[in-house]
Amino acid sequence: MNKLKWWLRIVGGWYMLIGLAGFLLPVFNPEMYAGGLPPAQRGDALAVAASMDMNFVVMLVFIVLSIMMFVATRDPARARFFIWAMVCLEFFAYAVVNVIWMFRGWENTLPILTLHLLFGITGFVFLRQTKAE
Repeated sequence: MNKLKWWLRIVGGWYMLIGLAGFLLPVFNPEMYAGGLPPAQRGDALAVAASMDMNFVVMLVFIVLSIMMFVATRDPARARFFIWAMVCLEFFAYAVVNVIWMFRGWENTLPILTLHLLFGITGFVFLRQTKAE
């Protein structure tokens, strides 16, 4: 169970860091946020605004999920279904979205894709190991 606790803490901490940074960056430095968009969207004010709106929602989801992960560290055995859901999100939502974004021209998505796959694989392995215990 110790591995799952640490998995929840590390992944939850990453989600909190990304969630807060991604939520606050457009507020305090919208030009920097717009500069990180694909070249086709950078010059389009409507595309930048739409991306910022979507980003706020996604970052709030990351913050909420991170809080839920921190709460789940109290008793990971009772949070197995939630952890399975997070593993599925890593593989079937976040990893897939990052691949799509790579083909749409987003830069620097490969490191994020790698992290999502790493989180998904380790979460899966740790869940399987704790089931055997």
